[in-house]
Amino acid sequence: MLPVPGLFEYRLPVTLITGFLGSGKTTLLNHLMRHLRDRRAAVFVNEFGAIDIDSQILVTVDEDLVALSNGCICCQIRDDFLMAFRRVLAYNQMQTSAGKRGLDAIFLETSGVADPYPLMLTFRATELWSLTRLDAILTVVDAETFTAEYFQSQAALAQIQHGDIILLNKTDLVDDEQLRSVETEIQRFKPQARILPMTYGQVPLSSVLDVDLYSEDMSTDSPSGVQHLQNDGFVAVPFESDRPFSLRKFQKFLDYQLPSEVFRAKGVLWFDESPHRHLFQLSGKRSQLQDEAWQDPPRNQLVCIGRNLDEEELQHQLHQCLAP
Repeated sequence: MLPVPGLFEYRLPVTLITGFLGSGKTTLLNHLMRHLRDRRAAVFVNEFGAIDIDSQILVTVDEDLVALSNGCICCQIRDDFLMAFRRVLAYNQMQTSAGKRGLDAIFLETSGVADPYPLMLTFRATELWSLTRLDAILTVVDAETFTAEYFQSQAALAQIQHGDIILLNKTDLVDDEQLRSVETEIQRFKPQARILPMTYGQVPLSSVLDVDLYSEDMSTDSPSGVQHLQNDGFVAVPFESDRPFSLRKFQKFLDYQLPSEVFRAKGVLWFDESPHRHLFQLSGKRSQLQDEAWQDPPRNQLVCIGRNLDEEELQHQLHQCLAP
């Protein structure tokens, strides 16, 4: 049973982390979780795609992680989100009623193609509004890949419009002139934007947590409406295999065969030439691998996200990358 509002001494602060594909939302979330010190937080991660990758990339969240898959939080899986949120709040109430340490904050990371506005409405239109408070909406923007075409995505447009703080990530990958250009474009669209530059998702916690920047008198209009996934035309193509990739074949695929329509890819990869587990991230033309030890039986899990992708052809190309 969901606890009644009167049982709470205060409304739990919720930080909503949004941003376009590959901007660095999960990296920021990892940074926040690592530096909470004695504070406890529940984490909600929304995946766009059938394979939950972010929960394997996140660290130090343990049992407090709630991963939601297959769609945006307030669209296809809105009811699942509310059920999970209620479960966390009820658990937190049981903990505090028993004299145990409760939660200090809730982090909610949306998918890269999500308009945050429907989620804001969910908080306004349900009992969540009396049990929690939106502390701030953090919008992460990739300074390196930002171009004028960024605003052709309705979801990306809405993410900036509704962001209380715009976190300009990967500033180490651009020069001062390009950085000023990105800031100018954002301020042209949102003149009063609060912009904070950062690298690797590292930002002082005091700048983004307990800042109370979200306005309850928010506008009832959104530039993209609630049909953002359909309008933006993004699809997520999953690939899984219990066979390892050939590193040479996979690198050839990245260099010469990866469709230009793929904006983002991420996964946990297994290579025949390596005993390690490889966390794979691709954003635009830049990719990286991070090695670590396997904790589970090795297998390949990969998600490619983009527009107008040929799912059958892409999965065939990835299958051709498997070792004999």
